[in-house]
Amino acid sequence: MIKFNRYFIPYIIFLFIIGYKGHIIYAVLIVMSHEIVHYIFARIYGFYGLGIEFKPVGTSLNFKALDDAEPKQDLIISLSGPVFNLIMALIFYFFSKRYHFDQLNILFLGNLAIGIFNLIPGFPLDGGRILRDLLCCRYNYRKSNKIMINISIIIGILLMFFYVLLFFKGFNNFSIGIVGIFIIITSLKENERIPYIIMGDIIKKRYKFMKKGYIENKLVSVYYKKDLLSLMSIFDKNKYNVFIILDDQMKVLDIVYENDIVEGLKIYGNITIEEFLNKSDGNL
Repeated sequence: MIKFNRYFIPYIIFLFIIGYKGHIIYAVLIVMSHEIVHYIFARIYGFYGLGIEFKPVGTSLNFKALDDAEPKQDLIISLSGPVFNLIMALIFYFFSKRYHFDQLNILFLGNLAIGIFNLIPGFPLDGGRILRDLLCCRYNYRKSNKIMINISIIIGILLMFFYVLLFFKGFNNFSIGIVGIFIIITSLKENERIPYIIMGDIIKKRYKFMKKGYIENKLVSVYYKKDLLSLMSIFDKNKYNVFIILDDQMKVLDIVYENDIVEGLKIYGNITIEEFLNKSDGNL
């Protein structure tokens, strides 16, 4: 499904008015080839449900199941587009030096710009997903996403500040300001999406377990004074989470499973693990 962001058409009209007519066609071809490469690598890993959205900052490829990707898979899919553009930039650079056609130079500069631009560590750019995947090597998904959102917002603010600075120096590069605004807006939306992603992961995990017939466990020891939401925040979306509850002397009080945490939040709200264990014992 192809979708146009509501700001895309006015943005294109504005570019035509100020004289960007010729370069728009090249830009669209470059970003489309960029997304096609993402599509190919996503299909290699078995992800379907293709959707392309045209935005003022470019196009984005959306897969319904891409949130199910493991960090390594998502890293390769996210890297594929920018790496492709940088390789094409290198190819067109050598051709432009040999044949001296303006079109070759435009394609060289366009691929170089798109490749580097998409490596900026901010949502919804590939660089944001790449950095989040790298952070997942050390932190859980929720914390990695939270760190990435904060970095993304800072990047957006810096780009807007840079645009204002250039404006007062006589350079009106409005695209920098627009990119900064979109990065901030997308990052704030991503922040709102985190709780739904975690709940969705639990449901999808159940389906994947039934399909494969097995799932890897993640065993974590936690302090009994922590609350239920703090436990949910360290859920591993690709593993079944089991928590050993310890008291002040690090003695085992009980073992709690991820399903228990979800049910506890539904019934009691965000209470402490100690309160949850007492309530659970009272219901036996």
